[in-house]
Amino acid sequence: MGNFVRTLRRMTKGYGWLLFFSLLAQVVMIFFNVLAVFLLQLLVDSIEGLSSLESSSFLEQWLIFILTGGKGASFLFDNRGYIMPLAIFAAGALLAASSSLRMSLRAYLSSGVNGSMQYTLFSHLERLPYPYYKRSKSGDLIQTATRDIDVLRRFLVLDIGNFNYTFWMVLFCLSVLAILSWKLALVSIALFPAMFVYSFFLIKKVRARYRKTDDAEAVLTDRINENLLATRIVKAYGAERREIARFDTFLDDYKAKFISWSRLRGFFFASTDIFVFGSKLLSLIFSAYLVFLGEIGPGTLVVAFLFIDMIVWPVRDTATSLSNMGRYFASADRVREILDEEIEDVDSGLTPEIKGEIRFEDVHFHYPDSDIETISGVSFVLPAGKSLAIMGKTGSGKSTLAYLLTRLYEPTSGHIYLDGIDITKISKHHLRRNVMPVLQDPFLFSKSVSENIRMGKKDASMEEVRKAARMASLERTVERLEKGYDTAVGEKGTSLSGGQKQRVAIARTLVASSPVLILDDSLSAVDTATDRRIRTNLASEKDRPTTIIVTHRVMTAKDCDEIIVLDRGRVSEHGSHEELLSKPGLYREIAAIQGKMQ
Repeated sequence: MGNFVRTLRRMTKGYGWLLFFSLLAQVVMIFFNVLAVFLLQLLVDSIEGLSSLESSSFLEQWLIFILTGGKGASFLFDNRGYIMPLAIFAAGALLAASSSLRMSLRAYLSSGVNGSMQYTLFSHLERLPYPYYKRSKSGDLIQTATRDIDVLRRFLVLDIGNFNYTFWMVLFCLSVLAILSWKLALVSIALFPAMFVYSFFLIKKVRARYRKTDDAEAVLTDRINENLLATRIVKAYGAERREIARFDTFLDDYKAKFISWSRLRGFFFASTDIFVFGSKLLSLIFSAYLVFLGEIGPGTLVVAFLFIDMIVWPVRDTATSLSNMGRYFASADRVREILDEEIEDVDSGLTPEIKGEIRFEDVHFHYPDSDIETISGVSFVLPAGKSLAIMGKTGSGKSTLAYLLTRLYEPTSGHIYLDGIDITKISKHHLRRNVMPVLQDPFLFSKSVSENIRMGKKDASMEEVRKAARMASLERTVERLEKGYDTAVGEKGTSLSGGQKQRVAIARTLVASSPVLILDDSLSAVDTATDRRIRTNLASEKDRPTTIIVTHRVMTAKDCDEIIVLDRGRVSEHGSHEELLSKPGLYREIAAIQGKMQ
């Protein structure tokens, strides 16, 4: 319970005052509701005669004193034709006003809390380290950011209000009933303790089943998300039926768990109704018995029946809300698991001027979910402004070096230096603004070409955008588009070819003018002529960036100042193109094979 409350506080920081005033308006509304009903007893007593008013309880006498301005029961009896209707109308008007205020505050609370929750979760997700996303499923995260957030919002806006309403309604009504007849008050709540004890034990099972249902739904979301991302592959391999069959399997699992949860929840709901209606019937029979004995009058009977009816329905709703607590706790657990993840510190550290000299010194690394080293004892020095090609078999650790250089992962041991400064001492934000990678499968946003390029530098001028496109050998391609640089590229760049997307991503990086550039197999989808043209443009720059090119092509690697070949995470070869061709090794084998293919 403590974790649940702390999670809600973290998600709704700054909106506690709005929740407080919303609940306060509800209390005022309940007070005038009870008052309006209690005034009916005075009306019934005044119809019976003056003696009924004079023999009424002290609470009624106090109310008569207020309504008559201290003139007493006789004044009320003589003027009941206008005093009582006016009093009931005033109580009803104040009830309507407080109810309207309550609804307005709840509307503001709902929108504010929803925005606060989404912002808190999204901003936390944005600041989590890269390894977290590698071990998490996107479907689970989407489920938490949408469904679970909505579940918690409903709890704060609706169910807390239901709990508050029930508490004060029961308190006010029972207080009046206790004054009118303490026996009737006790009988009216006799079954409530048993109902809440019953609910407490059954709700644990409801919560456990809902968590399983929620997890199964997250799997469905993940499957949908994965298939939307892989639409081209599914279509290319004609795998639609297979994917539909797999989805149907997950859907059947979700259906089974949902039905199991719904049945238990339905049983809980129906069984608690037995307590509620039993309490109402018991109170009605006992109040009729008290009238028969002469302990209460007809006015008290009418008011008592209305009060009991006003109590049992909120209690029933509270029991329903308790059955939903399993959903709330499960959703809060999923949100808390994310919020408890330590965010990445990207700001602390040095912010030196970066020129671009890179030095790896006996760097070792293995991924958190494996004990096998991906990088093992890598050492090399790349002077500022020079270019380095990294080659090797698939899985040899080429891309991992880029991850380490941008501190998406930290080395298991060893050191990486940038201009002689250990990169662990440099602010991650500063480092990543100066060491910019272009990935093999770049992500483009559903924006225009120019907007995607400006993602690298938000205040870039149109001339800077054109220059970056020219260096990425993209300018002629853009000119052939219908709206030029204003052409929308579609979601994830679907309107562009693979090579065009890579060149937009390169232009996006180049516009930032970072001193270190990493091309992580990001020229793989362009032809060799375009590949060479892009590298020539980079080399001709006055302030030439230090460039690391991860590639499988010897044609791409041979023009670099240095080349290293990785084999199972180790540097097996290191030198220029001519030096590596002069001695036996993997590089010469690759060069020979690719030479025959050309």
